[in-house]
Amino acid sequence: MLHRRSTAIALVALLPLVGALTSCAEEPRTNQVNTIGAGVNEREASVDVLGARILAFSDGKGRLIGTLVYNENGDEPPAKLVEVLGTGVTVGTQEAAIEVPPNRSVNLSGDDVAAIPVEGEFAPGDLVELTYSFDTDESVTLEVPVVKPCFQYADIAEPEFEPAAAEETASPEVEVEVEGEEGEDHAEDATYLCEQSTEAAEGEEGGH
Repeated sequence: MLHRRSTAIALVALLPLVGALTSCAEEPRTNQVNTIGAGVNEREASVDVLGARILAFSDGKGRLIGTLVYNENGDEPPAKLVEVLGTGVTVGTQEAAIEVPPNRSVNLSGDDVAAIPVEGEFAPGDLVELTYSFDTDESVTLEVPVVKPCFQYADIAEPEFEPAAAEETASPEVEVEVEGEEGEDHAEDATYLCEQSTEAAEGEEGGH
């Protein structure tokens, strides 16, 4: 009888310790950062760059998307995205004039935001190094993945691109011939078909 009582007392004494060990093994849910889908994030500056991606509509022509969050409070003026620079690409931030109010966010793929066109050497599956500069005297650099306009990106509008000089001066006969060649090439190239999987670029999983 005494042996059973001693065993029961020992088990009761161990219960709080087991509970403490279990709680230590689980991370508090409030500490988990929830970010959206694919893309890369940068939180080192006062303006966070979240879910950065280039949405490619064809080789060398795309739209910069993602979310900007200005972490300042109070009566600070909005933070302005001054420019985005990258090797081998041109990003049209001047026309977009993106401003982020304090303690607010701006979705770069939203219908109420001017589209930021990107032109250069890239295709789905690539990584493009981009440097975002803000009027807060801060800059951040990210390896931005290039994705296809499929699935969750299907409703995002394509930006307007500057016409190439060759296209402006080409004769009608030449234009018709080029269009036919492009149609044949596109039929053979499955890069932009939504059913065709694209190899994920390194770092793309960083947004999960």
